[in-house]
Amino acid sequence: MGEVVKLQKSGKNLVIAIPTAICENLDLKDGNEVEIEQFTCGGDNGLRIRLKK
Repeated sequence: MGEVVKLQKSGKNLVIAIPTAICENLDLKDGNEVEIEQFTCGGDNGLRIRLKK
């Protein structure tokens, strides 16, 4: 099972708070940009997050 993250409203946007351990493992730093993509698998909705290169 994956990690639980918190969503916070910021103006008209939502902020996804990713745990520090995951950020360190993925080498994510403040200011990095990511691409997000909605998907459905087995009837469950999900979200893919990829580091933008």
